[in-house]
Parts: sequence; C-alpha cells; structure tokens
Amino acid sequence: MKMPYLFRMSIVFDFEAGKGFHFTSAFARRFGAEINGDQVLLPETLGKGFIQEVYLDQGLSLCLHHYTLCQELILRRQGTGVTEVLTMKFDGRRDCQVEFGTSNFFSEVVIPPNEPINFLVVVMTREWLLGLLQSQGEAAAMEDTIRNSPSFFLYEGMTMEMEQALKRISLIDEATRLRTLLYQIRAQELIYLLMARLLSRERSVSLPVDAGDVKKIYEVRASILADLSVPPSLPQVARKAGMSLTKMKQLFRQTFGDSIYNYFQAERMNEAARLLKTLSVSQVGYQIGFSNLSHFTRVFEKHHQIKPKRYKDALGIA
Repeated sequence: MKMPYLFRMSIVFDFEAGKGFHFTSAFARRFGAEINGDQVLLPETLGKGFIQEVYLDQGLSLCLHHYTLCQELILRRQGTGVTEVLTMKFDGRRDCQVEFGTSNFFSEVVIPPNEPINFLVVVMTREWLLGLLQSQGEAAAMEDTIRNSPSFFLYEGMTMEMEQALKRISLIDEATRLRTLLYQIRAQELIYLLMARLLSRERSVSLPVDAGDVKKIYEVRASILADLSVPPSLPQVARKAGMSLTKMKQLFRQTFGDSIYNYFQAERMNEAARLLKTLSVSQVGYQIGFSNLSHFTRVFEKHHQIKPKRYKDALGIA
C-alpha cells in the first residue's frame, strides 16, 4: 500500500558552511553517494539527479541543484560566526525567489518529492562583490550594506530575465566549450540582474538583523499571504510576530523592498492572474475579496497594465 505523502518521514541534512566546506563532499558522505567529477549523484533511495559545485576565480563558487526527489529532503544550514561570506540563492521553483545576505544565519530549505528542482547558490566574499560593483557612487547605499553590515538579509522575486539566466546556467555541461569561463559569465549576469533590482529600491535606513529577525519577518510574510481576500491588520500581525509595529514595517521594507500593504496587493494581483486561468473575472474578484468588480479591474490593470477580461482573453481560455 502506498503511504500518503503527509505521513512520509523527511530526510534531514544538517551542515555548517564554514571555511573550506564543500557541500558535495559532505552530502556524499552523509548519503553514501557517488561523486563524478564536480558532481555528486543522488542515490536511488533519495531521487534522481545531481548536485554540482563549481569553483571559479577569487573564491566565487556555485552550487547547482538539479534533481527530482522521491521523498522530502530538508537542507539545514547551521549559523556560523563567519560574516565575510555572502550567498545568493536563486530558487527557480514555483515561487521563484532570490535570497541574498550573509551566510551566518540558520536557514532551512524544504524540498518536496516529485517536483523538478532547479536552484543555484552563488557564494562569494564581500571584498569580491565590492570589487565587481565598482559603481562610482550609483550603488553607495548597497555598497555600504555589503561593506559594513555585520549581518544582512534581502529578498527579491525572480524576474523573467533571472529565470532565463538560471536556465542558461543549467544547460552548461561537460561538453560545453570553455565551460568555466561561461559559468563565470553566467554567474555575473545573475549577480548583475539581482543588483539592478536591489538598486531600484527606495533608499532607507538599514537596520541590523540577526537570525531571529529573519525568522520573524518570514513569519510576517506568511501571515499576510495566508488569506489574500482580507488586507492584513498590521498591529495584529506585529503582535503575533513579537515585534514592534515600527520595526516590523521598517524590516519588511528593507527585506522585501516594499511596504507590507503594497507587497500584499502585488501578491493579490499575481494570485488573481493565476486564478483567471480557471475562473471568470467576477469569480476571481470575489474570491480575492473585492465586492466591487470595477475596483478589482482598476487595481488589476494598475498592476498588470491590462484589464482582467483582456488578460483572460489573451490566455485563450473560455
């Protein structure tokens, strides 16, 4: 009898990414996996695919995850005292997100079974990234964060350009000419695309953060997205997260690049676009909490630059 997914046990891989740490070697030891060049092949008991580490110039490295699991895997990175190492995680799964910050936080990635996985972790030093930017003032606030903040954490949704760049990296293999050079170019392309997005944010005072702050601000995000039909009560969300209202607002904007309400409204309209694939315009509007369909149409058009009816027509769905 096939065991329901909810009752399957998760496999946990705990690691501490300190100096000299190699993810693939540690992963291979933990699971008795085969190493083939710079790749570790997943054992059949875990799934099918590979994890690959590529080491480039001056400490820049890539860790690529390409696989489909047969059971849930949880990757837990323990916090360290090292603050000079920065990581960018480009996650091409359903939510398509990027996380950028110091690597001294505890972090946890839950990877479900039966879902093609494609995500990339880019590892670098502060010094290397600052040398790459050389912005001559246009990125002064970001450079100050990178240079002086003992710990920081920023979140961005992946753009279409980022998704395409991530896909181009995934297509590089052993047969690719000058593959190391191409990895370097593609990695810098992703870094550029992320930096360009971050530089478009409004400048604000940078708050110091720790692992507890990161955990709480993700709880805030989960809370406001739990029900997209009801705008969040910010005092209630702050109390639930155990933060002051002022700090919650400042830290949310710093992490996600927008106010809580604007972020909620954008996610609401993204959900509306998804629902229009299967529901009518009026059904979608009512489902996400709009009693006035004219108001829903105006908000949708403001976000997507197209009216919901025309958007649905363009999908070719009756």
